[in-house]
This record gives sequence, structure tokens and C-alpha cells, in this order.
Amino acid sequence: MAIYSPLRSRRLTARQAESTERLITFQLREETFALPLIRVYKVTTLDRLYGDVNQTGVSLTTYQGRELVVIDIAYKVFGHIQPVLSPLSQVGSEIATEDLPVRYLLIIAGEDGQLVGLPIDSAPSIQTVPTDAFRPLPDIYRHQSQIHCVSSISIDTPNRPAIFLLDPALMLKS
Repeated sequence: MAIYSPLRSRRLTARQAESTERLITFQLREETFALPLIRVYKVTTLDRLYGDVNQTGVSLTTYQGRELVVIDIAYKVFGHIQPVLSPLSQVGSEIATEDLPVRYLLIIAGEDGQLVGLPIDSAPSIQTVPTDAFRPLPDIYRHQSQIHCVSSISIDTPNRPAIFLLDPALMLKS
């Protein structure tokens, strides 16, 4: 027979009442962005990019022996290309590979299950954030700041910077 404990019951109720979301967070141009962890297939180091001769923000890399489309996440969010340096993308140049910073590749699954890579400059981390901490971006900010692919912002989390939550579906639209 189980023993009823009011204190245990209150703790369980409080834990069940707080809905949380696990996110993978990373830095882009000194701001913190996040994607739902459930959408991330894998995180790996970025090796070689090629195929973006027109600076469109869409390139290719090889992952597990096949071509993987890479979408420049900073281009999708901020709207302009920032030079992408990867160790092997500078063919014929004199840049030493040990001088280049390590870049990471978030591999996410699209709605159709197709894998797409998103290059980031900082090591990602996993955070658990209460879902009620997220607020929609104000329309004025969304239009004036020219920020794209962001669905909401978390500003109610103490001791953490604001987190811009990215919408994977918007990022994968052409």
C-alpha cells in the first residue's frame, strides 16, 4: 500500500504543471538563437563547403558519403551573406587550417525528412526552457529589424540571455 504524502504530491504537481522545451542554442552575431532539439538530427564539425558561386547562402558539403545541402543560417536570419571560411573551401589559398576557427554544422530534418545542414560559428549547447517563457516577437520589431525565420523570443528566463527561437519550416522555405 502506498503512503500518501502531501509534500510529495505538491512537488509532483508543480513539476507536471511546468511545461518545458529542450532547445539547442548557439550564437549568431552576438545574439543567442535556438532550434527545438527534436528537429536536430546531428551536430558535427563543418568541413568543406562548395557550390555557392553566386553567394546565395545555399551550398553543398559531403556528409556520410552523400551530398548535403547547407543553408547559411545567418543569411536566412539577417538577410546578407557573411563570408564563410571552412578549412577546405579556400582551395589554393595560403590560409593555414589551424588559424581558422572551428565551425559546426547543425543537421536538421525538414518536414519531408530530407536532411539540411546549418553552419554555425559557436559550439552549440542544450538548454531546457519553460514554454511559457516564450513570447511572440512584436510586429514592429519584426518589420523594422529585418529579422527573418524567428517565431518568438524567450525573455523571461533569469540569468540567461534572451533566446530567439527559430522556425525550421521558415528557414527551409526558398
